Amino acid sequence: MWAQTDRSRTYSERYGARSPWLSGPVRAGAYLVWRGVFASLRPLLFLGLLIAAAWIAYRGLETAPDGALQFSKSLSDQFDAALYEAARSASAGPVLTRWNAELTHSLRPGPTGGPDLLRAQSFAASLPAMMGEEALALHLMRHERRPDMMQVDLVAMPVWRRSQIVTGVLRARSDDAHRLGIDPVWLIESSPDVQHRYARAQRLYGASLQAAEHWFVRPGSQALNLEAFADLTTAQATDPVILPDAREVIALGCALARIHGQTVPACTRARPAPVSADPVRTALALSVYDPELEASAVRLALAARAAGRLEGDWLEALLLGQAVPERDLRLLTALMPVLAEADRYYAQPEACAEACRRAMAEFATRAGYDGDARRDWFAAYDQVRRQDGALVTIRVSDILTEADSLKALVRISAISEGRLLAARVLLGRELTELDGADTYFWRAAERLNIILAGALASLALLLLGIVLISGRFRRSGGAPGAFERFDGQVSRLILGRNI
Repeated sequence: MWAQTDRSRTYSERYGARSPWLSGPVRAGAYLVWRGVFASLRPLLFLGLLIAAAWIAYRGLETAPDGALQFSKSLSDQFDAALYEAARSASAGPVLTRWNAELTHSLRPGPTGGPDLLRAQSFAASLPAMMGEEALALHLMRHERRPDMMQVDLVAMPVWRRSQIVTGVLRARSDDAHRLGIDPVWLIESSPDVQHRYARAQRLYGASLQAAEHWFVRPGSQALNLEAFADLTTAQATDPVILPDAREVIALGCALARIHGQTVPACTRARPAPVSADPVRTALALSVYDPELEASAVRLALAARAAGRLEGDWLEALLLGQAVPERDLRLLTALMPVLAEADRYYAQPEACAEACRRAMAEFATRAGYDGDARRDWFAAYDQVRRQDGALVTIRVSDILTEADSLKALVRISAISEGRLLAARVLLGRELTELDGADTYFWRAAERLNIILAGALASLALLLLGIVLISGRFRRSGGAPGAFERFDGQVSRLILGRNI
C-alpha cells in the first residue's frame, strides 16, 4: 500500500516515514524545523551565489574608467566632442579668439602665393563644434542679457526646452548669414576684414580649386601641378607634377628601368619629364588603365603619393604584392612592351591605351596581390573624395598608416560636414582613432573578479535549472534525486519508519 503514489499523503509518508502528526509533538516539532531548513536551503544558496556574483562584479568594475558602462556615443557626437576638447586644450584663450586667428592665418598669402582657402572653409564650418552649440548660442544672445545670467536660466530649464532655444538661436543666425550672402554661414561671426579677405580669395582662387577637383574625373590633356595649391605637398614630395595620361606611365617606367640598369633606346628618344624612380607611383600610374578600378580614385592616390602624403609598406603590398626580391622587376617586365615604343606613346598618349591595358593585365597576373582588397580600398578612397573633395582627401591622406585606417576615415568623412580638414589640423593622427570602440571594462588586476563573478552567476543559474528539471522529473514518476534521498533518510530518522 505504501508503494502507491497518493498526492494527499504528507511529504514524510512518501519516504516511508510516519506521519508527523502520529509521532508526538517533539518529533513533529523537530521534523517541521528540519523541513523549514531543507526547504530554504536551495533558495538561500541560489540567492547567496547571486549576491556573491554581484558583489565581486561590483568590486571588479568599480575601477573601470568613467563612462565605461554607458552606451557609447554616436560617431557624430564623438567627432564634435573631440573638436570641442581640442579647441580648448591647444589654447588658453577664448575659443572664438582662436577661431578668428585660424581664419586669419588661413587667409594670409602662403608659399604658393595664395591663401589656404580650403582650410578657411573648414574652420568656418567648425565654429559650433569648437565653441559648443550652447556657448555659441549664449554668445549670440549677449545683447539681450548677460551670458552668465542666461546660462543660469538655460540650466534651470528642461533639456528639451534648452535644446529648442539653442537650436532656434543658431538657425536664426544662420538665416541672417544666408540673407547677407555669406557662405560658409559662420563667417558671419568673424571680423569684417576676414570676411572681405575670404570673399576676395574666393574670387581669385575658387575657380582654380574647382578646376583641380574636376581634373581627377576629367583630366583632359592638362598636367596638374600640386605645388600650385596651398599646403598640399610635403617635404617628401620630389616630383609634384602629374601627367594625366600615358606620359606619366612612360616617364615613371623609364626612370624605373634606368635605376635597374636597363637601357631602353625608346626612352632616350622620348626624353620624358625627369622623375624619381618610384615603383608604387609607377604601379599607380599603370593602374589608371585597370578596368576593375575607378580612374578617379587611382589618380587621387597618384596625386597623394606625389604630394608625399601616402606612404607605408602596406601600400606597397596593396599595389605590388608581397615583398620579394624581384617585386619591382615584375612591374618593369610588364612595362617593357610599352617602353619599347616610349617615344611614340609619349608623343601620342592616346595610342598607348590598349598597350597600357595589356601591360596592366600582365602585371596583375605576375604580382599576386589581393585583387579584392585592392578594389575595395580604391572604392573607399574615392568615397572620401566624393564626400570632402579631392584636395582635402589628399591633405588628410598622411593619417592612413595602414590599409584598415581608411575605413575609419570614410565613416568620419561621412559625418564631418566640411570639417574634416579642420579636424585634421586640431586632432592630428588621432582623428582615425575616434571610430575605435572601447573594449575594456576593467583593469588588468581586477580581471579575476570578473571571471569569478561570471562563474558564480553561472553556478546559480545551473542550480536553478537543476531544481526546476529535477522537480518536473520527480513529478513525472522518476527516481528521487540525491537531495530528496537525503531528506528521506533524515525524515525517517526523526519520525521513525512506518512499521
